[in-house]
Amino acid sequence: MREGEPAKTGSGIMCEAFDSFIRVGTWHTRHPNDEERFHLALGEVVWSDDFDPNQLANYLREKLNLPPDDHGSHFALTIDRYCDDAWAVKDFLKYDNVPRP
Repeated sequence: MREGEPAKTGSGIMCEAFDSFIRVGTWHTRHPNDEERFHLALGEVVWSDDFDPNQLANYLREKLNLPPDDHGSHFALTIDRYCDDAWAVKDFLKYDNVPRP
């Protein structure tokens, strides 16, 4: 950690798994290749009890410099949809008692 940087929580560190996903300029288009990159990143963290999709949404908003009150732009709506996708996968694994790999 660099001096002056806030300490990262477990979930914040996990969110870094999505950096390569948003680094690709088409991440927001929901192209099948982008969705695959998202789900590959999600697969790295979704089994952790510390992973919180809402924190992922906040992390992505910060990385993309979206204003906190932006809830209607294309980027904000796309992040919200990916957050919903992450919750769907996390809840499915939890409530359908899917065994960890």
